[in-house]
Amino acid sequence: MKKILMIPGPIEYEHDVLSAMAKPTYAHTSKEFAEIFKDALEKTMMVFDAKDGLPYAISGSGTLAMEISTANFIKKDSKILVVSTGYFGDRFVDLFSRFSKNVEVYRPPLGYSADPKEIYEKVSKGEYDLVTVTHVDTSSGVKNNIKEIAKFFRDLDTILVVDGVCSIGGEEFSMQWGVDVAFTASQKALGVPPGLAVGVVGAKALKFMEKNPPLTFYSDLRIWQNVLRTYMQGKAAYFATPAVNLILALDVSLNMIVKEGIDNRVKRHQIIAESIRAALKEIGLKFIPKEGSYANTISVQYLPENVKQSDFLADAERFGAVFAGGLIPEIKEKYFRIGHMGSITSSEVLIAIGAVERALKKNGYKIDLGRGLSAAQEVLYNSGY
Repeated sequence: MKKILMIPGPIEYEHDVLSAMAKPTYAHTSKEFAEIFKDALEKTMMVFDAKDGLPYAISGSGTLAMEISTANFIKKDSKILVVSTGYFGDRFVDLFSRFSKNVEVYRPPLGYSADPKEIYEKVSKGEYDLVTVTHVDTSSGVKNNIKEIAKFFRDLDTILVVDGVCSIGGEEFSMQWGVDVAFTASQKALGVPPGLAVGVVGAKALKFMEKNPPLTFYSDLRIWQNVLRTYMQGKAAYFATPAVNLILALDVSLNMIVKEGIDNRVKRHQIIAESIRAALKEIGLKFIPKEGSYANTISVQYLPENVKQSDFLADAERFGAVFAGGLIPEIKEKYFRIGHMGSITSSEVLIAIGAVERALKKNGYKIDLGRGLSAAQEVLYNSGY
């Protein structure tokens, strides 16, 4: 049986994207590659809805993007506020602790998104140099209201960094809301195989960066800036060899995203997510995110009490869908995650829900097969999918 990958990255990729990976490799200094990289960087600005600033696509993972977003925008004595709604918010704490001792954490209860007003109360006094917020935490599935949070930063010197790894390309997002730095990873909703850290740096953050050299080398955006701006002119430059074929794949995928239309893409992700949640709710599963904190790109839910996670995941895979286990240490074995991002369609939804139902039944959970599928199809049908 063919298995579909329904984890929150890597995901199932379009044929044209994978075909770009298989093309003969251009010289990274060639005119042909420079033009493709230029187009990819321009499309990155469009997907991030950025009117100005510096786009980047650098060889590395989402964790590299996190490090780029820490090392370049703080000093040794910087005071930092980390807004954490899960495992990857907490990862920022670990990262920042290597650069500064002044790190404070605002951590809402599990499942709840951050309160924009509480963040405003903390930052309005001007005590913080930088604030990080995870848009959608891949571990908990909790989505924060970046639009409401970011507006407070427009008139502040404080730099706002948004981790968009599990959101950009599948959730509504705009740098123009007041975001100074945002990033994602290629293997998520951008729909490109793993290996690229992708982001945009706004004017406020660039100004800080120019005056405050980081204590890193490969992550130093001041060096990358010259290279990237040269590529944006359709000319080649060099600091470190780019992942040429990943850039080709990124260009193909970004063009597909722009062709679909960002609004249409977000709407598709929303409908897919609603259909999956309707099915899981009908089956009787409980979600970690609270009402109002659900994401378009991932569904995170507890397993029934007597269902062992490892057995459930193995059976679900045998029935055709690969899901992810938990990441939050305290409840790691008690829940599972379904990723639904990129080029996902209603067909994948039905395969995934069918696998959930059969795997639960196989593990002793009382369920009428087809009940969740019916709920999912109702949402999809009523939405024209």
